[in-house]
Amino acid sequence: MSDLARVRTNITALRAYKTLSDLNQLILQSSERLSTGRVLNSAADSPSGWYIARTMRLDISKYQNQAHNIERGTNWLQTNDSRLSQIVDLLTEMSDIAYQADSGGVTSAERIGLQIGLNGFIEEIQNILESGVSPILYTGFTLGELENVALTGSIPTLSSLGLDSLVLTGDTTLQATRDNIKASITAISDALSEILKHEEVIGTWIHRLEFQAEQAALNEVTTRANLSTIEDADLAFEQLELTKLQILQQTALAMLTQANIAPASLLALLGGTGG
Repeated sequence: MSDLARVRTNITALRAYKTLSDLNQLILQSSERLSTGRVLNSAADSPSGWYIARTMRLDISKYQNQAHNIERGTNWLQTNDSRLSQIVDLLTEMSDIAYQADSGGVTSAERIGLQIGLNGFIEEIQNILESGVSPILYTGFTLGELENVALTGSIPTLSSLGLDSLVLTGDTTLQATRDNIKASITAISDALSEILKHEEVIGTWIHRLEFQAEQAALNEVTTRANLSTIEDADLAFEQLELTKLQILQQTALAMLTQANIAPASLLALLGGTGG
């Protein structure tokens, strides 16, 4: 018995309706891809692809946070480096003053004045050391791959730099001899070498962090590129697919209409037999 002879159940119409329903679902999916620009809009689109995309997004977030932390760490190190740089500038000026005081043409009174000037610079250095340089640098810190690293020793002090002996005490006339000035020149030179060592270490850290920042940025770009191949839609293809589906939808509608009309021909046949 053909499908046309089945009046109670219109098999042809049901099939056409099923085809139309499937097409409508595909049209909705294609429209969603065009509106979002992604082929993966839910786990149902591709469970494995959805899982991989989610994992990649977590990696991207990790790289972004890593870059942010590195940026903050770099800024922190640069701040401390600028403090040490200020000390280097002060020590350089102190060295110039000390060499002036060591000149044979400078009187003892002038040497006392120059020595007092050195003491003023020493006070500025002490202020920077006490309030400017972070003690974390000398106890170790963790940032990226720079784990448990610290500058050798402890925070520089006037004593550790050998500058405390330059401070005038007691009778100033006895402190401003040529020997005192020569000792000051030596102490300033040693202190300058010590601070420069600390600057070198911080500079090395900053360079390493800059390299890590570049790596984090490169990893993020690479991961985004891989994510794009899994998640992003080919809009040109999706537009063509949508156009094709819409044409098939119209065809399916026409077939459904035809399938619903077909049983009427059987009724006409029955009517003709009865006449």
